[in-house]
Amino acid sequence: MEVNADLYDFLKENETGLYTKEFNRNKTVYAYVHVYFNSLSEFAEIVGSHPFDEGGMQVTMFESTIAIELNDIIDGDGHYLSSYKKCFNEYDWEQYEKQIEEMER
Repeated sequence: MEVNADLYDFLKENETGLYTKEFNRNKTVYAYVHVYFNSLSEFAEIVGSHPFDEGGMQVTMFESTIAIELNDIIDGDGHYLSSYKKCFNEYDWEQYEKQIEEMER
């Protein structure tokens, strides 16, 4: 299992989740993390400058956090989302695996 150890630890310490978007009968599962405003510089240091190239990244802002999608960050490091499995709620991960199975059928 290959991961960015600093990102892995950051995800374990912060709220994470998974959600699905459907495009033309294809489902895509996205992972996200809620980053508190006072932790933004730490997060930016962990992921490096690449995710912020070409105009930055889209986020969803809440009262005290921003939700950041992780798929491109994890893929950009050459890693798989499944390597970060223990950073997500077990029930959410089971739902993710079911959706993957449905897509493969």
